Parts: sequence; C-alpha cells; structure tokens
Amino acid sequence: MVELSIALITYNSELYIHETLKSLLKQKCAFDYEIVVGDDGSTDNTFEILQSYKRDYPNVFNIKKNEKQLGILHNFKTTIDRCVGKYVFNFDGDDIVKSPFAFEKLVAVFRNKPHLGFVDSGYDKYFEAKNKTQYFVNKNSITASKTDYKNYIFLGKIIPIGTCFNRSLLMKYVDFKTYIAKNVTIEDYPTLVDMVANCDFERINESLFIYRIHDKSYSYQTDFENYFFLRQEMLGLFNYFKSKYHFKEDLSEAFHQKYYKTILYLAGSYEKKDLGKEMFAKIKTKNSYDYIHYLASQYKIIRKLVGLRKTKNLILQKIRLALY
Repeated sequence: MVELSIALITYNSELYIHETLKSLLKQKCAFDYEIVVGDDGSTDNTFEILQSYKRDYPNVFNIKKNEKQLGILHNFKTTIDRCVGKYVFNFDGDDIVKSPFAFEKLVAVFRNKPHLGFVDSGYDKYFEAKNKTQYFVNKNSITASKTDYKNYIFLGKIIPIGTCFNRSLLMKYVDFKTYIAKNVTIEDYPTLVDMVANCDFERINESLFIYRIHDKSYSYQTDFENYFFLRQEMLGLFNYFKSKYHFKEDLSEAFHQKYYKTILYLAGSYEKKDLGKEMFAKIKTKNSYDYIHYLASQYKIIRKLVGLRKTKNLILQKIRLALY
C-alpha cells in the first residue's frame, strides 16, 4: 500500500529534472511511495526524460503530460487527483531532496499525530547564477511560535518547499474549485492559507530540501508585467482570505504596507511615474529607501545613480568572494 505520494509538477525542466528525480529515488523509507508527475505541456525534453525513468521504475512513476497547458494551480490539482498515498508531498521539477531520510522523517510526524493537516520542514536556497547556497533559510519560521507561523502564511511569507500534506484534509479544506474558476495561477499561497486556517500542523527543525533559484523560475520573473501581475494576484488573494477568515486589522495593514513598498520599488526600477506616486502616497511610515525608490520612479538620473550603486556593490561582492 502506498503511504506517500510525491506530486511532482514540471514544465520545461530538462536541465534540472535528472537531479530532482535521482534525489527522490534515493529516499530511504520503510514504506512504499509513488512519484506522480504532472507535466504541463513541456516543449523541451522533460517528458522524454520522465518516460525513461518510468521505463526503469514502472511501479514508482505515474506520469502524465497535459494535452493543453493548465497553469500551476490547476496542474497541481489534477496531479493530486491521481495520487493514492495517505500523504502528499508537493515538489517542483527543479528542486532537490537534500536528505535521504526526508520523507521518512515527515511521515513519522504524521504517524505520531494523524490529525495533522501538514508538516513543514527546512530548506536551503541555491542561487544558480551565483553558484551560492544559503543554508536553512526558513529557520526563523520553522522555529517560530504557531501563532507567528500562521501569520507568516497569511502574509505570504512561507514557501512550501518542504511541506507534506494529509491528502484527505487537503482535499477537504482547500477550495480548488473556486481558485481554478478565478484563474488563480499560484498554488502554494491559497493551499497553505486554507490548510493552516482549518488544520493543526507541525514542523521539523532541520533543512531537508534545496530550493533552486534560476532565471526560468515562475516565482522569480524579473520583467515588470509578470512581477506586477504576481503581486496583484497576491493582493487579490489576501483580500479574499481577509474576508473569508476574518484577519485582524493589524495583519491586513502589515500586508498592504509591504505591498505598497514592494510596488514602489518596482516603479522605481521601471520608470513608472504614476504608479510610483500612487504607492508613495499610501506608505504611512516612509524610510530613506522609500524616498530613493520614489525619486527613481520620477527621475531617470536618480534611477541611473541607483543602478550604478547596485553595479558597484555587485562588483565589490564578487571581489570579496574571489579573495576569501
């Protein structure tokens, strides 16, 4: 009987999928697990690579390529619909399982507390362009009080790289139908909010996974339109959940002020004058960075000076890394 399903979401991951799959297959578990893959119409060799693994491990892999691109959230839902495990681990085709005992540790927590909705754990962040790793980047949230951790989720500060879900509770509490109807593109934030608002949870104080950051990652888009769209989508979801779960006003204020500052920074980077004025006016407590970002949104010379400073700092950082 399969106890754990890995819901693996892929799209054009040919450069990383081998390393991801090998890390999944190296897991040392006292139970059976399956790897259920939802490929969202990859146009590179990702699916051919998946097929080769399916041939070598026919009893482990359940792979499917969508006939049309569904988007991350819809693809996630159709993939977990094919899972049969008691627990579901959500993973992307470019991340890595760091510990060979990761899944054993996650499932052990559920066995001791079967009422839990999910178990979270630590992860490292690997920056591909810099070949640099930040270790256990989410330690503060993993070790925070449960109240603070819940607020981190409500504010969109938790990335579920090492999160394993109770499948029955996942399907019970996450309102996938509504989010798909709303054309929501991201799966992590609405999933976590619905789960933490309705279920108990636990965390493992250890880094078990590696989150890879690269220029093709959906959540790290650098052009204005995509980044602004993602920020707008987060704002709409937060306001929806504020009403649904009756968030406290101070939590709402914290989210909106952070949103205004983030969009102001974006306006300063892309010369969006009207947007810069609008966001700057809404920020209640302004710091020196807010003034710089506002001026950068209004004046090209300021934006160039800020860009030169960033370039200088980057060069100095590279020199320090080379020396030490």
